Amino acid sequence: MKKIITAAAGVLLFSSLSFAQPPFMSPEYAKEFCELWNKTKTLTEGLADWSKSTKGGKDYRSIQFYRTDCGGPEKAVEVHIKHQNGKAICVYGGKAVDKNPDFRMYTSTKKWKELAKGDFGFMGMGIMKKLKFEGSKVEAMKNMGPFKAFLLNLGKVPHTDECP
Repeated sequence: MKKIITAAAGVLLFSSLSFAQPPFMSPEYAKEFCELWNKTKTLTEGLADWSKSTKGGKDYRSIQFYRTDCGGPEKAVEVHIKHQNGKAICVYGGKAVDKNPDFRMYTSTKKWKELAKGDFGFMGMGIMKKLKFEGSKVEAMKNMGPFKAFLLNLGKVPHTDECP
């Protein structure tokens, strides 16, 4: 009986470790976010043209983001988006490595959570009031539909709220 209970406890421990959720906006979270990006038609198709226009000799576009209450840019994560087969495909999600990202966004955890729930207020202006944004605002406004899907996807990746 003792061996059965010990074995069951081991399986429980193993399964809880196997399904541990990453901290919100950690490199592990960004990797899962990248995978979700590729399953989101609004992003893969909606940003296809955007993903074609790379800058600075890069063959991808990059979006960097972080939580201000968990540190500064040193805690940022990013996704790299490449134009492949007529779509905007996420090819990297992890620790921020691009010194010159196309977009950099940051705000508090509370505001990220509001945005991820769809609490935008007056679409573009509501988003920009809650979020510090670096990059072309014109480009972002042209792609507001996919940008909204990006924000909503932030809440769809299972995660914990601890700081990375």
